[in-house]
Amino acid sequence: MTHNTASPTQIETHMQLIEQAIGRTFADNGLPVHLLGGVQGPHTLTFGLRLYQATATNLGKAQKLATAVEAALGDGPVRIVLERGVVWVETPSPVATPVPGWQLEGQALAIPLGLTSRCTVAGVDLAQDPHLLLVGPTGRGKTTAARAVAYHLARQNVPQRLRFVAVTFKPQDWRAFGHLAHSLALVTDPEEALHLLTWLTGLMQRRAAEGRLLPRLVIFLDDLLNLLALVDVVGPLTELASMGFGAGIHLVIATQRLGKRGAGDAAVTGNIPVRLVFGTADAQDASFFTGRGKSGAESLGRYKGDALLITDGGTTRLAVSPVEDNDLARLPQDAAEIRPWLGNRPTGGRGAEGRTTEPRTVRGEGGLAAPRTTQNQPVLTGSAGSSGSTPDKPFLDRAPHSADEIARIQAIYAATRSKSETCRLVWGYKNGEVWGWLKTALRQQLSA
Repeated sequence: MTHNTASPTQIETHMQLIEQAIGRTFADNGLPVHLLGGVQGPHTLTFGLRLYQATATNLGKAQKLATAVEAALGDGPVRIVLERGVVWVETPSPVATPVPGWQLEGQALAIPLGLTSRCTVAGVDLAQDPHLLLVGPTGRGKTTAARAVAYHLARQNVPQRLRFVAVTFKPQDWRAFGHLAHSLALVTDPEEALHLLTWLTGLMQRRAAEGRLLPRLVIFLDDLLNLLALVDVVGPLTELASMGFGAGIHLVIATQRLGKRGAGDAAVTGNIPVRLVFGTADAQDASFFTGRGKSGAESLGRYKGDALLITDGGTTRLAVSPVEDNDLARLPQDAAEIRPWLGNRPTGGRGAEGRTTEPRTVRGEGGLAAPRTTQNQPVLTGSAGSSGSTPDKPFLDRAPHSADEIARIQAIYAATRSKSETCRLVWGYKNGEVWGWLKTALRQQLSA
């Protein structure tokens, strides 16, 4: 059965035939089994078996029957894994049924990545495992997974508490993220990527000295392999991978290979034990990419987004839940680009997405604007010794009452030249009431 749609009855009949064929194959190879039934996952049909004689020798023999099962089914690839004495045989589903990302819910830094082959939700928590490595061949779903991570982080955290930057050579895949209020910018120039990572190491050191974590900054490096071919970012990446978590800085790295050519060196990947592996060419690469033997990563790949999630808790096969651009449109939007790694200077001309942009305001860490008290002297809000707002606490939660408050709003608007940005910096959000407060303050400015 290879067609793209199938009724529940057809799937059930297909699964019964598959299970019987698997049982015969095991029996023909001297391993009689008790059949435990099957589960239809997003990408797979998974069947549980118990050996009647579950010796270590027989369990080892069972793990080597994938090729025999493929021959019996006339289909593949087949992956066989052991878990608490149960032999699980994963075969391709005749139809992919991935679950959209918006249907999964996480919280704070806990990100639901997708459904397992047995239809449970699986994901990662950046509060416990600060970085994530996505590795596998081109076209297997690394960018899909990175997009899912960014979507859930933006959905689950306000911009005052979390921001992200995407470094990519595929801006068409990230364009919609550039419009999110959480996004500082899309970086497509390799030299700028080097400036960004170098700036982050300095920021990391300052934050660590001051004991600050907010706003958390998540850096997406989509295609590290090609970036390494153009600029040397191994030094700053090594520092960020080893010490960034203590300063609220997280890395999500996608690459086609590991080793010096694909991910810098072991000093980088050694500090990122949590990873999604999207198939490999052979068992040797599977062992190298996952960091453990007999993972079966070489048996993935019929459907895009099919991956192994590698954590300290084990190896879990999952189907990444994709996110569409229209899902992103439902999140807070702000297309302004913020690039403090370029010296906190206003930028203009062509933006990261190829669109014409107006000159930007001077901005500090995390994208907070710097209101100006004079034309040339910026005052950075939330800086050490300042009584200004901090990145996660706007300075007003009501209408302005005093002349000083109105003057400060006027200064922020004069610096940003954006009413939306002014609302975000002053109140932390924008609605009809906040918009009215701003317009009143600006009218007072005009009549003064």
